[in-house]
Amino acid sequence: MAVAVSGRFQAGSLGADSWFRGLAWATTASVFGMLVLGGVVRVTGSGLGCGDDWPLCSGQWLPPLESKAIIEYAHRVAASFLVGPLIFAMFLGAWLRYRREPWIIWPSVAALVLVIVQALLGGLTVTTELSGHIVLTHLAVAELTMACCVLLLVMAYRGGIRKGPASWAVGRARRFPGLSLAAVGALFLLLLSGSYLTNTASATWACQQWPLCSNEWGGLFPGGKLAMIHMAHRYVALLAGLLVIYALHLGFRHPAAGSGQRQPMVIRRLALAALGLFAAQVMAGAGVIWAGFGQDTELRGLHLALASGVWAVAVALAALSYSRESNPPATSG
Repeated sequence: MAVAVSGRFQAGSLGADSWFRGLAWATTASVFGMLVLGGVVRVTGSGLGCGDDWPLCSGQWLPPLESKAIIEYAHRVAASFLVGPLIFAMFLGAWLRYRREPWIIWPSVAALVLVIVQALLGGLTVTTELSGHIVLTHLAVAELTMACCVLLLVMAYRGGIRKGPASWAVGRARRFPGLSLAAVGALFLLLLSGSYLTNTASATWACQQWPLCSNEWGGLFPGGKLAMIHMAHRYVALLAGLLVIYALHLGFRHPAAGSGQRQPMVIRRLALAALGLFAAQVMAGAGVIWAGFGQDTELRGLHLALASGVWAVAVALAALSYSRESNPPATSG
């Protein structure tokens, strides 16, 4: 186990103490849970469950016994009394023990700043009665907070970024680190396009078929603003999906014949997990259309949860592909 000495990792060791790793796990899980709960708020139409009051709920400290008010208030409580304190504790632990380790302290500082901004945006979301741009920005900041926590979690185990190429980065696999970063960017754009779609009037139901907007040839490029907004999200998903699939397959394929090396097992497993999650997300999105209006609440919630899951795994893969190597490279057997 690594031991911190005067704000740095012990020479020759990788990563932080086990208590800090545990705190990073708890914080990351809580942020993911908050994102899932935020998705529940959205798909159930509970964003104004407490009216336009914030931080009170309909003028009270406790919500009325109504489902939408309880869902909205539960999201606020999770953010204020679980996520916020955990991120502050992670920052405090990083400052007290690892403030001279840039890949520990800076992600923790960024997460703390982002969660404060997110809280303020949450209040604006309510007081502006779900302004589309504020809701989109609120989601973007939440996903960036998640990325900071995932990065910090990886660095808590790996201790920082390596100085040269990875020992396993040979053949086509040498493209994986750069492509993994590109995949992260593409997935972030996909998240934003999905949020823009759901926040734009009735654009979600402007297309009644999948994968085309209709069964006619016009379903590829339909007329009308709402239909084009809907199809634009699908096109972003297609382009992002092609990039993600190509990048991730490099995460588990053999780098080069006769090289005797393979990617670390954690990268291979996460790459496969990300591919599976992405495929499930696509099918959940299609299921929303197939289920029809009013029958899609669970599928929409699952679609949003899977989107955050794919994003988190992609960020972890990118961080791992650039991080220090904790073990000698495995040989093919």
